[in-house]
Amino acid sequence: MPVEKFHISMPEDLVRQIDERGQARSTIISRDLNRLYTLYRRALRQIDLAVDEACLIVDALNGSLTTADDASLLWARVEDAIHYDKLDEKWNVDGRALVDKLRGLNEIQALAVADAAERFWEIESTDIREDVKRCFGIGE
Repeated sequence: MPVEKFHISMPEDLVRQIDERGQARSTIISRDLNRLYTLYRRALRQIDLAVDEACLIVDALNGSLTTADDASLLWARVEDAIHYDKLDEKWNVDGRALVDKLRGLNEIQALAVADAAERFWEIESTDIREDVKRCFGIGE
């Protein structure tokens, strides 16, 4: 497999955690990111989001970043966007049912949803529904 080298910067706390796992930093970072992204893909498959629900989430999370510390409040961000911006009407979604679904997510599932939304906003979308389906793994 081809390998691309590049420079990264990260907080000392994170470097310490990497070093606790061994001396081969590059291998450890690659291994751990591979594990994390695999868990995200698996978590998204467990959630069973409809395309319009995922579009609403993407719309609600536009411009926001989610951390592991606030991922459990993903449902509240979506609930606020539904309340204030009427995104449930815009996307023809049962807002209460979606909020309840998101409220029931575990942390890795909530982070996977946030990651999918963040990935969506990094692409130049030409077809929001198709691009959301791809980012959220809907229909795979």
